[in-house]
Amino acid sequence: MIHTETKADYSTNTNKMSVITPEIQSLIDPVVSGLKRHQIVGDKVIALAICHLLMKVISAARWTNPYDLINIIRKVGTILNTGYPKKIISGNIVRRVLALIRDEIETENNDNTPMMSSMFSLLSTNSTGNQKVQYNQSKKQSSDFRSIIIQGIRDLEDEIANVNEGIETMSVDLIHDNEILLTPTPTSETVLQFLIKARAKRKFTVLVTESFPNDINTSHKFVKKLAENKIETILIPDSTVYAVMSRVGKVIIGSSAVFANGGCLSNSGVTHVVECAKEHRTPVFALAGLYKLSPLYPFNGDDLIEVGNSGKVLNYDDFKLIENVEIVTNPLDDYISPEHIDIYITNVGGFAPSFIYRIVLDNYKTEDNNLE
Repeated sequence: MIHTETKADYSTNTNKMSVITPEIQSLIDPVVSGLKRHQIVGDKVIALAICHLLMKVISAARWTNPYDLINIIRKVGTILNTGYPKKIISGNIVRRVLALIRDEIETENNDNTPMMSSMFSLLSTNSTGNQKVQYNQSKKQSSDFRSIIIQGIRDLEDEIANVNEGIETMSVDLIHDNEILLTPTPTSETVLQFLIKARAKRKFTVLVTESFPNDINTSHKFVKKLAENKIETILIPDSTVYAVMSRVGKVIIGSSAVFANGGCLSNSGVTHVVECAKEHRTPVFALAGLYKLSPLYPFNGDDLIEVGNSGKVLNYDDFKLIENVEIVTNPLDDYISPEHIDIYITNVGGFAPSFIYRIVLDNYKTEDNNLE
C-alpha cells in the first residue's frame, strides 16, 4: 500500500524532524569557529570542509522524508552564513547539495509516475506546494536515498579537488609566445598553476604586483615559484601598474566568488588594475572554479568586503599621522564589476560575464537562493 502525506501531516512532521539537534550542532560549531578564526583558509580548503560537514550532517540527521532533509541542510546553510557572512563559498556548496537532493527527488517522482497520470496532472489545478508534500515514502528507503546524496557530494568533492586541471588545459590556447602578462592576485593557486602549465609550451613574462599591505610575503613566494618553473617574472610596486599597462598583453586575475550578474570578488587592489586595463583596452581574464559561482546578486558590494588590520596600512607607531586621519581602513577584497572582465575561465569552459547566469541556473535551484 502506497502511503502519501497530507500537507498538514507534512508540516507537523517537518517541525519535528528538521530541527538542528545537539548532535548536528556539535558538527557545525567547529567549522564555523574555524572560519571565523581563519583557521580554515583557502577557497578550495573551505569548499572541501563544507562538503565533509554536509556528509556528516546527512549521515547523522534523522529524517523520513527528503523534504525534511532539505530543511535541515537549509538550516545548516543559514548557521554557516550567520557565522561567517563574508565567505560566499560555504553558501555555494550548501546550495549545490540542495540541488542534488531536489534533482534526486525529481528523478524518483518521474520514474514512479505513470504516463497517464502525468498527462492528467498537466490539467490539474493543484499548486506546486501540494505536489511537493505528496512524496511517496515507499519509492526508496531513506538509507538508499542517503547513500545516493552522499555519493553525489563525493563527486562534488572530486570536482573541487581537480578544478585546476580543467582550467589549466585552456592556458596554452590563451597565452602566446613572448607575451607580457600581469597578475595582481599572487594568493591564487589557480593562477599559479595556470601559468606553470602554459610554460610547458609557451615562453612569456609575468608581472606580479606587490599587493601591499596584506600579501607582500605571498607575492614574493609567488614570484619565486614562477621563477623556479623557468618563467621570467618581475615583481612591481602597485603604483606602477598604469605605467606598465601599455606593454601588457593580458591581465589574469583569480577570484574568490563569482556572482550571477557576472561580477566577482578578488584581492584588494584588483579594481585599480582592471580599471587601468580597461583604459588601455587590455583584456582581463578571470579564473574561477565552478564551485565559486554563486546564484546571489551583489546588490551592495560594500557588504561583501571583509576588512582587515588597519595597522598594516598606517602603523600605530605613527601616532602623529593618525591624529590627522579620520579613518583608516584595510579592505581585504575588491568587488570587480562585470564590465571590467572580458572572459571567465572555468573548469567547464570559458564564458562571457553576461553568460554566467546561465551556468548558475544549470547548477542551482532558484528556490534555494535564499536559505532562510
